[in-house]
Amino acid sequence: MQTPCIDLFEWLLTNATKAKYNLAYSNIYGLSYEEYQRFTGYSFPKDFDLGVNATYGADELTKVLGAMYYCTKDNIVTTMGASEANFLVFSSLLSPSDGFIIEQPSYQPMWLAPEMLGARQIPWPRRFEHNYRLDVERLEDLITKKTKLIVLTNLHNPSGVWSDRKTVESVAEIAKNYGLYVLVDEIFLDGCFKRQPSSYGIPRVIVTSSATKIYGLGGLHTGWIVAPAEVAAECQRRKAHVTGASSYVSEMMTAHALSIARDRLIDRFKNRAKKNLSMVKKWMRQHQDVLEWVEPDGGIVCFPKYHLDVPSIPLCQRLLDEERILVNPGAYFNQEGHFRLSYGVDEETLQSALHALGNALERFKSH
Repeated sequence: MQTPCIDLFEWLLTNATKAKYNLAYSNIYGLSYEEYQRFTGYSFPKDFDLGVNATYGADELTKVLGAMYYCTKDNIVTTMGASEANFLVFSSLLSPSDGFIIEQPSYQPMWLAPEMLGARQIPWPRRFEHNYRLDVERLEDLITKKTKLIVLTNLHNPSGVWSDRKTVESVAEIAKNYGLYVLVDEIFLDGCFKRQPSSYGIPRVIVTSSATKIYGLGGLHTGWIVAPAEVAAECQRRKAHVTGASSYVSEMMTAHALSIARDRLIDRFKNRAKKNLSMVKKWMRQHQDVLEWVEPDGGIVCFPKYHLDVPSIPLCQRLLDEERILVNPGAYFNQEGHFRLSYGVDEETLQSALHALGNALERFKSH
């Protein structure tokens, strides 16, 4: 089995330290431990056993997740972040030569991981001119006898567009008719500006998520799968061959954050995201000659389309080399002519970064 390079990760790891303005990361700024204690009121007792782990997840966390998703512990697998969660789902449901339908543009690991397992990608375009909405009418045309899984992100990564429950239900109904499952990565869903319910509970739907993006708890790296019991059991068996058990310390801290301070942490996220999005909207209007976009429904990423005759990787490399601005090339999301921009930084940094980015794009256009 060959392991493909995740170009997006290599781009970030190689270039983050070179940037003066980092508009590439997709997580909100982290909580300090002092803030964590203030939000949750929780600290570890002095006799807390750092040697403990829980193969089936800390009871405190599985209880919180059960209440969030209206499910039982049999439906939950805790993981080290959403990447492990998605990988466990892929490896549980896909065999070599199986097909999986995946939205495009998309987050690169969501198609590279199943391809590494030998499965075959079937692209399902989400078109810019249709506001990146899911083209449910075309879905059945993509299904073959070897198709096993449909893969979505909600909010959509990279555009930040939300898919409503009725749409996901329509996708799931088609999946049910063909004996397929639908994987919905909801890692950004709690960052939707209008609070939205999870898609879990819709028949044939599997949900993955984590506390890394919205809650400011990326260092804890706690994720989860919520799935029909038969799928969760298979994911749990495969977890035994990967991490065995997730970090018990991280799971305990995440459990208290979600049970005590979830709403406050979501508000913390939205306070910055909404203010910053208003700055990005104004900036986009000022540069309509070179940029257009589909405005996101939440989160802290957007996916502008640029009107320059240059591929996205050379463009982003030039922005980094000349202006020390780091954004992500659209090519790494399977969509040329775009870049993904994150607006989760502080307001002063964002204002300066957008000014420099706009000036650079206008200059590139004139030359």
